Amino acid sequence: MNTNQIFSWNRFTATLRKEVAENWRTLILITLGVYLYYCIAMIISNLVSKSGSYNINPLFFSLIAAITAGFAFNNLKTRQGRVALLSSPSSSAEKFITNFLIYFIGAFVIFAVSFQLADITRYIIISIFGSKTGIAATAPVNLVDNFHTISRHLSDTNPIDKTIAMIALGETLGIGALFFMGSVLWPRRSTLKMAVVVLGITILKIAAFGSYYYTKFGNSDYVPHSMRAYFANQVATIDLWFDVVFYTLCLVLAWLIFKQKDVITLKWWK
Repeated sequence: MNTNQIFSWNRFTATLRKEVAENWRTLILITLGVYLYYCIAMIISNLVSKSGSYNINPLFFSLIAAITAGFAFNNLKTRQGRVALLSSPSSSAEKFITNFLIYFIGAFVIFAVSFQLADITRYIIISIFGSKTGIAATAPVNLVDNFHTISRHLSDTNPIDKTIAMIALGETLGIGALFFMGSVLWPRRSTLKMAVVVLGITILKIAAFGSYYYTKFGNSDYVPHSMRAYFANQVATIDLWFDVVFYTLCLVLAWLIFKQKDVITLKWWK
């Protein structure tokens, strides 16, 4: 049986269970770390506002995606791990999809679980201790019921908020895919190496959009609000499409690179 060309559901589920069984501690630690961050951030923000509301930076989700994706293909770091991974009785597609589901799609699951539990924790703590100081505690957000509400709100909101949401979504997908590819291309210290790549890409994007802004408005001291909103929407659209193309390319390259991996060799620069 040629396991490189045949996809078996039973073999795929066995590979998925094996990967989870071997790395569940890592996934739990990531979830716990994200949960603690959101707990602290939500409680402090709630205490500062004193109105029951809290603000969370949406770009932190990009960091969650990067950290989680960086743990993909962890067995490629050592020769023994490569032997175990690449010689296992499952096809390359099954191994690739398994890591994609756990470490790329899994970032969304980790975010949802951590955010929901942290919000419940915030509500309990503020309800117990905030009543003595007059600080209100709003009810926890139900992410499942609020997905439609959030999407409907973004369609009606002002261009600046819409811009932030679009950039956050695009950056999350792009960074997650980039770090996922990095875990295949540079198994050793891939997170650190891809962080440098992200920094370089960010600098280039800022320079490109800055140049575009200068081309549109020059040295004008005053730019009407409507023009700034229109420019922000243009930037968000361009950035989102760039990220869509970019993360698709990263996932394709990750697959092609993984197909070329062998059991024995691993270059020093990887």
